[in-house]
Amino acid sequence: MTRQEYLSELRYCLKTLPVEEQEEALEYYRGYFEDAEDDERVMREFGSPEELAQGIVSKFASVPAVSRKSGSTDGEGTYGNFSEQEVHSLDISVGIAEVVITGEGDDFSVEYRNLFPGDIKCTLSPFGTLCVENNRRIPDFTLFKRRDDGGVNHARVLIKIPAKCRLSLLRVHVDAGSLVTKNVCIEAQRIYADVGAGDLRLTGVYGGAADLHAGMGHLLYKGKATGLIRVECGMGQVGLELNGDVRDYSIDAKVGFGSVRLNDIKKNGIGNLECKERKANHFSVSCGFGEVYILVNEV
Repeated sequence: MTRQEYLSELRYCLKTLPVEEQEEALEYYRGYFEDAEDDERVMREFGSPEELAQGIVSKFASVPAVSRKSGSTDGEGTYGNFSEQEVHSLDISVGIAEVVITGEGDDFSVEYRNLFPGDIKCTLSPFGTLCVENNRRIPDFTLFKRRDDGGVNHARVLIKIPAKCRLSLLRVHVDAGSLVTKNVCIEAQRIYADVGAGDLRLTGVYGGAADLHAGMGHLLYKGKATGLIRVECGMGQVGLELNGDVRDYSIDAKVGFGSVRLNDIKKNGIGNLECKERKANHFSVSCGFGEVYILVNEV
């Protein structure tokens, strides 16, 4: 049995779980296979997909997601603290809030303002995934009313993480809001970043394989990425500013009416960028009407 066959059968055996729990478990074991680099040993260790699935289902049933909350009825509150030993992955989903991830202290915590029950959720799953969800998608007009003190009711979230943070997975989705990182050094084995019509700026992220998607919004990634880096851009902009040697990277791209650039290699308008020699670090790009620019420079 191949790794893919094993994981496909495992997915089938987990169908009694909610979809988000299935995906989290599969992502965890997919990463385990990649880290071990010995598929047969891993399959012997875990047993059959049916046996592994039984253990996963019982884990979710016996270890409920943890939520440590303190707050008030005026739209302000906190979640935390979660230790580095507890948190292995970050999964952040932003509707319309302004979110800042900052490297402060030794633990993970979440502070929010102008958000009410149902607008935000923070949980730690049995697999160590810290999920922060801002569920509001359509603006409530009271959100932008000017207050008596002259301020505005912007929804804000502050996510504090250790200044140097190691994760198995960093997943970020921004709908129409914004998310920025400040003063962080995040090492993540795998990265998924997606922006709809909002603004997503990940600075200080040092990852392995990455999947980056932009619809009509703006996505900026600064740091490092290795392995396979997939980039999809509709009508927005995706920018990567990476530390490294451009000679260690290759690229292929499909371009509509937009533009794709890797340092001095450029393609504007309809056509393809063909890869002559695929390297271990490879950009696979699809660009419609938007812009994708990739700058790789030694520091």
